[in-house]
Amino acid sequence: MIFFFAIEQPHRWVVCEDNGTLDGRGTVDSLDALELPKNIDKVVAVAPANDVTIRKVEVPARSRSKTLAAIPYALEETLASDVEQLHFVMLDWKPGANATVAILDKAKINNWYQAIGQLPFPVDALVPEYLLIPIHPQTDATIVRADSDMVCIRTGPNEGIVLDTYSLDMWWHDLARKDVAIACQDPEIARHLVGMGGTMIREWDIGTDFSEWLRHHTHIDITGNVLQGAYTPHHQGQEVSRYKSAGAVLIAAFVVYFVASGYEYFQLASQEKRLNEQIETVFRETFPDASRIVNPRLQMEQRLKQLRSGYVGEGEFQVLLSAVARAIPVAQGKIEEISFRDNELTVTCITRDFAGLDTLKKKFAEDPLVAVELLSSGSRDNRVSGRFKIARAQG
Repeated sequence: MIFFFAIEQPHRWVVCEDNGTLDGRGTVDSLDALELPKNIDKVVAVAPANDVTIRKVEVPARSRSKTLAAIPYALEETLASDVEQLHFVMLDWKPGANATVAILDKAKINNWYQAIGQLPFPVDALVPEYLLIPIHPQTDATIVRADSDMVCIRTGPNEGIVLDTYSLDMWWHDLARKDVAIACQDPEIARHLVGMGGTMIREWDIGTDFSEWLRHHTHIDITGNVLQGAYTPHHQGQEVSRYKSAGAVLIAAFVVYFVASGYEYFQLASQEKRLNEQIETVFRETFPDASRIVNPRLQMEQRLKQLRSGYVGEGEFQVLLSAVARAIPVAQGKIEEISFRDNELTVTCITRDFAGLDTLKKKFAEDPLVAVELLSSGSRDNRVSGRFKIARAQG
C-alpha cells in the first residue's frame, strides 16, 4: 500500500495499491492532522505542479557526478532565477544522452524538507504532482486542465510540463509530428487540438488532481523523486549508515575468517612438515638400502605394495618383511611392533583369536624363504598377540 499526501494546502491524501485501487482518500487542514494508516509500504509527498520544472539538458560529461555539477551552468542562461537559489536533481541520465533534470527553488524545498522531518512517520519520496498523471496505454501523452489557467502534460516516466492555457498552442506547434496520440481530460482542449490539426486526440476523464488520477493507473511507478543529495530522507540516511555498519561488520568478519584460516593453514602446514619428517625417518630405518629419498610417503607406499604383492628386493630386511606381508592378510592380523637386528626380524602380531594366531604360524611355516620361531603369545583386551622371530631359512 502507498500513502500519498500533498505537501501544500489543501492537504489531500490518498491510500492506494500499486495497481491504482483506492483504499481511502480525504483532506486535512494541516500536515499535523495526517495519520498514517496501517500496512503502508511507502509514503510519498506530492509537490505542487507549478513548483517543479523538468528540463532536458545536453552535457558532454562521462560521469553522473560531473554531469550534475555542470547542469546549473548549462542551464544558467535559460533560467529566470540565480542558479545558487535553485536545487537541481538529476532524474535520468545515460552517458552520451540528454539528462533529465528537475529544478526547484531551494527556499521552497528547504521548507518542505523541514516539514517532512517533523512528521511522525518517514517519507520516502517527494514528487511533482504532474508525474502522477496516468498515461493511457494507447497514447503517448496525457493533458489535464488543473485549473482555469494551468495545463499539466505528462509525456513519460520522468517527463512532464506545466503550461498556462496560452502556452499550449506553442507547445503543440513545437511538436515534430502532429499525429502524436494524446489523451485529454478536458473536452475543450481536445477540440482545440483537433482544430489545430491533431489527428489522434481522444478524451479521457481522469479528474483534476492526483487524488483522482491515481485510480486510473494500472501500475504506479514512483518517478521524479526530488529528495536527493542534501535532501535525502532522514531514515534513508540512517539506513545507509546501517548498511555501512553492516558492511564494516561483514568486512571484519572476513578479516577474522581469513586470519583464522591463515593460522589454521600454518598449523596444518607445520603438522604436515613434522609428519613428513617422521615418515622419512621411519623410511630410512625401515629401508636402509634406499640411496635417494624424494617423496618418502610415496616411496613407503610403493615399497609396502611391493611387499604385499610378494615382491622380494635386495637385502635381508626386505626378504623377511615380505614374508610378514604375505602372512598377515591371510590371518586377518595386524602388526603392532617390529624390529630388525643382526639379520633377524622380530615382529609382534595381533589377531582376533588363537585360531588366527595358528593360521599365522601355519602361513609362516609354509614360506620356504624364512625360518620362524614363536617367542611368546598371550591374550589381552579381547586380542591375541604373538611375538615371532623371523630369519632367513638355511640351505
